[in-house]
Parts: sequence; C-alpha cells; structure tokens
Amino acid sequence: MTGTREPAVRSLGWSGSSTARSTFENVAGTGPPGLHPQQVVRSLRRGGGIRVPDEGTELFTRVRKRVFFAALAAFSLFALALLAAEEAAVKVFILKYRQVEEAALLIRPHLSPAGSVTLTPRLRAITITDREENLRMIAKVIAEFDTPPRGFTFAVKLVRARAEVPAGSIEKEIGGLGAKLKTLFQFNDYSLIDSTVLRGIEGAPVAAQLGEEGNAYLLNFWIESAGSGDQVLLSPFSLSRLRRNPQGRIVPVALYRAPMAVTLNQTLVIGASKDEGSKNALILVLLVQETPRAGAERGTDGQKTVEKKP
Repeated sequence: MTGTREPAVRSLGWSGSSTARSTFENVAGTGPPGLHPQQVVRSLRRGGGIRVPDEGTELFTRVRKRVFFAALAAFSLFALALLAAEEAAVKVFILKYRQVEEAALLIRPHLSPAGSVTLTPRLRAITITDREENLRMIAKVIAEFDTPPRGFTFAVKLVRARAEVPAGSIEKEIGGLGAKLKTLFQFNDYSLIDSTVLRGIEGAPVAAQLGEEGNAYLLNFWIESAGSGDQVLLSPFSLSRLRRNPQGRIVPVALYRAPMAVTLNQTLVIGASKDEGSKNALILVLLVQETPRAGAERGTDGQKTVEKKP
C-alpha cells in the first residue's frame, strides 16, 4: 500500500488512537494545548493506547536533550557551590597592642561581598571568614597596624618673663634660648623656673610638677594616637598653678588649657599671661622627640589560623 509511513512506535498493549497520541504529545510538550491527564485515563478505558516514541524519532531526541541540559545545569550549580566552599577559610587574629574595633575599620574595605568579621573584644580577637587571597591581604594590614605604641620624650623648660625689671644678663640655664625669646616677646628679663624631661607613649597621660613649693605648677596632657607621621596631638594640654585654698588643700588653677598639635624635633614656645599687656608671663618651651622601639614585635606573632572550611 502506498502512502506516508508512520514513525515506528512501541505499543503498551493497545493499538494507537489519535486521541491517545495527541494526549502524549501534549504531555511531552509537542501537541496542541488543552488536554488534561484525565483524558489519558479515559482513552485507556475506551481501548486506546499510549505510544512511546522510538529512539530514532525527533521527539525522543528533543526530550533527551532537555534531560541532559537540566542535569548539566544542576551539576554546574553544585560544582560552583563546592568550589566556593573550598575557597573560603576562617582565620583568627589576636591583637597585642591595638583595639579590635579600630582594626575592624581598616579590615572591612578588604573583604569580599561574602566575607564576614566577628569581634571578640574581651579576647582581643578578630575572626574573619573569606577567600584565602583576601585573608592574606588582611593579615598584612593587621601586621602594619598592630604594632607597639610609639614612645616620646618631652623636654620641658618653664620660664618666667618680666618687663618691670631692668634688662640684664640671661641666666646660664636658658642659654641661647633667651636670645630667641627676646625676638618673640617684649620682656626685659627671663629666668628659668624649672626644667625636666618627661616620657610617655601614645594613648597614655603624662603629668609633672614644675617649680618649688609655693611657686609650683602642674603640667599634664594626654598623648593621642599619633599614627605614623611627624605630628603628635596632645589633648588636652594643660598648665596650672598650684595654690593652697582656704581649707588648706593644694588645688590647680588653670592658666592654659587647649588641644595642641606638635611637630617632632621642633621647639615649640607657648606664652601664658593674664592679658596681652601684662608685665609678667609664663613661657613654656617644649621639644618632642620619638624614642626608638628597639626589638618591637609585629602583631602577626599573635595571629593563628583555624583550619576550618565553612
């Protein structure tokens, strides 16, 4: 018999019918829309059959490709998740000298979007979860930050300046400083009250009493964090005169109080008087120098790595 040959099919027990074939094609995504799975059941009850496409047909190839690409996509997602898990690591940094809150501000710009930071101030610990390359960069940042506080020496001279006395020779203790003071102030006489050398570290207070009882002064200030530059902030910088109150207690009376930025290795001259036309004044001469940090340890000595994969 001549005519178009139908594609080879495998029967599941009944001969094919147009309704069953349409139903299968609709379920497979190739037939006309509008058929419901219940139609398949009714078709079977009426004696119809469902035809499964043979391996050589175009429909079988199309279904097989869909299954293959779905499996490939699922495998790719699994592989990416596995790769991300393998790249992430956890590292704990133990700070020796600095505060973890300050270190966190420096760390955050170096984190990846998936990275995280956990602070434990009581233990001075920072726990970071991120890729290995980010952890290496963060370790370098912390090593440069977590160093011993800088130390300084403060050479102080407290000088009394007077205008009422005749101009005379400058005391030997002042030396060349007296000539410099004469170019800065309009006084006739300069005499040294006291001098001392103080030592301190950044983040700590410094205080000293200058002069003798009955003519004593109190100098105190706090050394703010100096970073790594040549500027050091002393805040607040305070000079007070010590006086005995009616109750017999010695109390400080402030003469000068303000934040003060000083430059290392440069002499700073500060004058304090009641008013601009005063005939007497106190002059404080200050020279700040940094002390070497011999044998200073790097903060990386306190770091440890936790072998853990999240």
